[in-house]
Amino acid sequence: MTRVLPVLFFVLLLSILGLVTVAGIDTSPLVEPASRLSHQDLEPIKQLLRRHDPRQVKKQEVRSLSLTERDLNLLLKYAAPHTLNTSSRVALRPDGMKVLLTFKLPESALGNYLNITAELSGADGGIHLERLAVGRLSLPVWLIEPLLLQVHRAMLARNEEYRTVAGAISSYRFYDDRLVIEYQTDPKLVERLRQRGKVYLFPEADTQRILAYHQELVRLSGQSASPHVSLGRLLPPLFQLAASRTGEGGDPQAENRALLLTLMLYAMGKNIGQFVEVPRQPPVHRLHLSVLGRHDLVQHYLVSAALTVSAGSGLAGAMGEFKELDDSRGGTGFSFADLLADRAGIRLAEMAMGTESQARLLQQRMGDSALLETDFMPSIKDLPEGIMELEFKHRYQDLDSKNYRMIEDEIELRLSRCKVYRPPEPGTL
Repeated sequence: MTRVLPVLFFVLLLSILGLVTVAGIDTSPLVEPASRLSHQDLEPIKQLLRRHDPRQVKKQEVRSLSLTERDLNLLLKYAAPHTLNTSSRVALRPDGMKVLLTFKLPESALGNYLNITAELSGADGGIHLERLAVGRLSLPVWLIEPLLLQVHRAMLARNEEYRTVAGAISSYRFYDDRLVIEYQTDPKLVERLRQRGKVYLFPEADTQRILAYHQELVRLSGQSASPHVSLGRLLPPLFQLAASRTGEGGDPQAENRALLLTLMLYAMGKNIGQFVEVPRQPPVHRLHLSVLGRHDLVQHYLVSAALTVSAGSGLAGAMGEFKELDDSRGGTGFSFADLLADRAGIRLAEMAMGTESQARLLQQRMGDSALLETDFMPSIKDLPEGIMELEFKHRYQDLDSKNYRMIEDEIELRLSRCKVYRPPEPGTL
């Protein structure tokens, strides 16, 4: 009998998974893609960031983070990795909120959308699950909630960042138009999170990788006869080093990530010694990098790549759009050339962190000594720049308009023609 019970449990589990799969997949999405950032979103977001900037914490105090329905939907949209291909929507109510999620799946006879509905309520300052449905199938809350509680306890026990953030939050309160999160600030807590964030970006296991690319950059800098150098001249030797370090059984994604983070810090003029321990050496002769003759495009390209390998393409894309919209309100103006460089950096990072075959293929293509700038950065010719807010609204309205999407389509077309980002020939991987 003791042998039969595990088998019965396994059969029951497979039956439940099969039922969820059949009942949960639909032929139409529950949620259509959400609207994108607009000029109206900029000031509320900037105010939110200013009020809750952790660098301004100087004493312990209780603060309230107020998030509107629009804020929550933007967070959900851009926090999800681009590769998950999800759409989401939050609807607030006085006693809780409803969260709708749609995952787009590969085409199948059953359909190609996985729709999930979760209804949450607020009580005693916490959040509780009231209902969970996958497609047409409602799952028993009495079974799901204990599982979620066990996950929560496991995260508290094993993940310091989760434990720290969870401990700082004192309550959640729902209203018709906003969710208010009360949390306690603590300078020591902020510093601890900052240090943990540094470890997350530059884990100890990556120290030797980062030092290897740093030393290669120092070597290349010392060999250059001119302080002004094309990014295209540095990429081949760096990716040749990445391919050499990867070898037969190495980790190409980890090598690519360390390379891109180190190169981004170098291009931005940051001291790598602030993040990892570097052996004492003479001051670095730092090069002024450019691509298509412009230093700002290198910064957009590498910062977007670094954001993508660290936090995902959704956040990197949102940051790029936010900066351009903000620039249109009093800076240098909205630049589609900058946006193209952002998208190229995201494309680079997605390939760098993709499958092992994709990561190795990127090393091979970027490591080609005959690499040209146009192999990884499309032409910016005829892309509008310096567009101020009123002109932008007159010409493009917002990021969802037909006119704006026409420029985006042109950017994607140009990226698809870059040699480095092209899909491999069938049978070559």
